[in-house]
Amino acid sequence: MSTRISAPLPDGFSWRVEDQRRTLICHGQPIVEIGPERQGWMARILISGKGISQEQVAVRSLDAGAGWAARWMMERQTALLRAVAELPPAS
Repeated sequence: MSTRISAPLPDGFSWRVEDQRRTLICHGQPIVEIGPERQGWMARILISGKGISQEQVAVRSLDAGAGWAARWMMERQTALLRAVAELPPAS
């Protein structure tokens, strides 16, 4: 299965790519996970903070979910960096 995660991410952000799951990482902390849910795909926000709430969004495919997560991250980049800085280090 190929993955189309083409746009470069800002410093500190990366993808963990697995067969049926993608996780958007910020400085070692998982912030969004896209994975299978019943007969479809779900993107789950794993972090909360000022301007960020834990939600889940249905997406049409794994690649579509990765695109949604990247756009979501870009709109909230500063808030995400602040929220991650307030968390204990990921183990």
